Amino acid sequence: MIKTPAYIHFVQPGLLSSIQDLGRFGMAVYGVPYSGVMDRFSMTQANYLLQNQFYDSVLEMGGPGAKMVFEMPTRVVFAGADADIYLNDKQVKAGKILDINEDDTIHVRKFRKGQWLYMGIQGGFESEIVAESRSWYSGITPQSRIEKSDSVCYLSEERFYPALGSHAKMNLNWFKHGEIKVFKGPEWDQLPKLTQNRIMKKSFTISTLVNRMAYQLEETIENEVEPILTAPVYPGTVQLTPNGNIIILMRDAQVTGGYPRILHVENNSLNILSQKRPGDKISFSI
Repeated sequence: MIKTPAYIHFVQPGLLSSIQDLGRFGMAVYGVPYSGVMDRFSMTQANYLLQNQFYDSVLEMGGPGAKMVFEMPTRVVFAGADADIYLNDKQVKAGKILDINEDDTIHVRKFRKGQWLYMGIQGGFESEIVAESRSWYSGITPQSRIEKSDSVCYLSEERFYPALGSHAKMNLNWFKHGEIKVFKGPEWDQLPKLTQNRIMKKSFTISTLVNRMAYQLEETIENEVEPILTAPVYPGTVQLTPNGNIIILMRDAQVTGGYPRILHVENNSLNILSQKRPGDKISFSI
């Protein structure tokens, strides 16, 4: 089987587009964040449909506008956010494996639901491996996001792919509900019962302060909990600041922090949370 290096050329990069896999582990002791895809469920879907390895890298897009041209044949599939996706100006659906030919163009336009869209490619992307991961992160890899006129490598395989007469029916509402399952954090018991009840019974709004590092909630919780000495934090750690802000750490979060760690988001709920957009409502459930 012959594999030939080929490139996707980005006419437009879109918002927060980068190459991600499951992230890098065992590096927190050196201050290196885990990184990796925001929504592991959608990444796994894309790789499963392509019969890739579950950890193969994908293209993650945090908003509309990405437009790309392929050098050589391959196959791709989309999962995650509900978006308007066009192959050579013909609209295509998420979950459908797309046969890509030389000079084909894909344009991701409006995002209708969700925050992160994933494009899996046959065999994964060939970005540089740093600390056993292809995930991009500023200061760790040569670049942190795709810029206009960038090119990303993949391998085009000379093998016969039978035509597919069907495609997976994607559930685009799996992240619609707002219940976020959590565990009690190390400093949870320092909160008075009244404050604990307020947090668990209150509906919160995702603010506009959302990125790969953290999601902040609009509503505040008055508290008198003392700051802690710098302690380990992880993707999913829920912090409570002295002024009452609730911050939920995401994949690119730092590895230590000094705010009380009141809760920790369960893995599947972290995927759901990652797809929430500013203005969406959530509530916590233990």
